[in-house]
Amino acid sequence: MQRFLVLSIVVIASLFLLNSCAPDNEEDDFDLGINPTNDVISALPTDVIAPANNQSTTEKIELGRALFWDPVLSGNGDISCATCHHPNEGYADGIERSLGTGGTGLGTNRRGGIEVARNSPTIINTAFNGINQGGNYDPTNAEMFWDNRTRSLELQAIQPLLSAEEMRGPNISEQAIIDTVLNRLRNIPAYATLFQNSFGGTNPINEVNLGRAIAAFERSIIANDSPFDRYQRGDLNALTNQQINGMMQFIEVGCADCHSGPMLSDYDLHNIGAPDDGLNDDGGGNNRFRTPTLRNLGSTAPYMHNGTFNSLQQVMQHYDRNGGNNNNLDPEFRDLGNLNNQNIQEIISFLNALNDNSFDQTIPSSVPSGMNPGGRLN
Repeated sequence: MQRFLVLSIVVIASLFLLNSCAPDNEEDDFDLGINPTNDVISALPTDVIAPANNQSTTEKIELGRALFWDPVLSGNGDISCATCHHPNEGYADGIERSLGTGGTGLGTNRRGGIEVARNSPTIINTAFNGINQGGNYDPTNAEMFWDNRTRSLELQAIQPLLSAEEMRGPNISEQAIIDTVLNRLRNIPAYATLFQNSFGGTNPINEVNLGRAIAAFERSIIANDSPFDRYQRGDLNALTNQQINGMMQFIEVGCADCHSGPMLSDYDLHNIGAPDDGLNDDGGGNNRFRTPTLRNLGSTAPYMHNGTFNSLQQVMQHYDRNGGNNNNLDPEFRDLGNLNNQNIQEIISFLNALNDNSFDQTIPSSVPSGMNPGGRLN
């Protein structure tokens, strides 16, 4: 009798596992009350942690918004942060690699300008960069950029100003650009007032506060109420069965080995064999880049560090082919497994459940410098 009970339990458990992992075409294949993903991927927090020395205030966020859109920060006065991080493009720019100073237009209509080596990453949810599966993160030590070269939004905000390709331009040296920008801001009465109201003190317009203001604004661009988030918080009707199947496939085939946690990123550098034209290669084929977040992919194409893939279908095909025969690939990318078309479509459906368009998409009608918000359009 005892042996019969043990065998029965094993059979029942096996049937449950088969029903949970196999592709499903039925409405009731999954027990929607069981969520095995919480220890791998999970919802974003509802609140944002800011550094102790840069707590968010309405005044600071609005100052950051003005600076983010104002071309006065660029060497030639022709480009702003918003040029390459525009709300209409999911706070990216919708092109393979950004076109920096010297160009005109926004998004896919941008022409000219110095071509940057990498694709513009979205700033949506960068407030959560570095978050682990337990929901813990340190905003003063959060990884930034494709190569993790800078930590914290406060330091990241300054880097594009220093880049000749992005905002500095060819006419002002890297050593002089910050003082040049600060002097411009000090000569604009509206900025003098905005900085004073935000930071106080006798000399509020300085490099540290410049970074803090832009970071406070970027930290306010949050999209943490996707269908996936709602499902993880207990709304079992938030995902379709196809999306649930895709979520399970996503974990089963190994995507979540790197795309883990609330931001679906381990924030480590990997070589995944993405095609590259040499601009990002170190000479040995070791072009390693940070695992990007998978949130809001619906509005942030093209994908990869150089925008080499225009669709999620192409991304999935790349992974399914194991990245070719590149011996420099990280080991986990060499045997992902063969996915059939149904598997791929289910995973893509799950990825689309990570979209949330509720983030702040405000475009200011003017900026304190009097220049055109966003930069030169024509």
